[in-house]
Amino acid sequence: MSSYDERLAGLIAIGMPRRLAQVIAFRPELVGELGTAANIAMNPGTFAIEQVALRQGLPESKNPVKTRKKTKYSKALSKALVEENGKQRKKNGQYKKGKSAATVLKAAHRSARKMTKK
Repeated sequence: MSSYDERLAGLIAIGMPRRLAQVIAFRPELVGELGTAANIAMNPGTFAIEQVALRQGLPESKNPVKTRKKTKYSKALSKALVEENGKQRKKNGQYKKGKSAATVLKAAHRSARKMTKK
């Protein structure tokens, strides 16, 4: 049986995050196979998706998330929000007197509509 220090050094050597390696080195019975543990530690999301797919009996999809095309208006709105935030904030990041998130958004929508009309 290897010691705690040897197990910890081995887990850190394979690239496992230190905090997770400390837990697994202290209680190795929590995770039977170290290769799987390292894979889970590095990519927890993919492991969870695979487990859910296996439980439901569904084939894994290559691109499960569908994204919308970015519209001309949304691009203009993001630029306008940056501009309006700069105009309506002080140097320390607080809003100027009488300004709020609502006034920033109203002004940004107004300027975004003007940008898209041109």
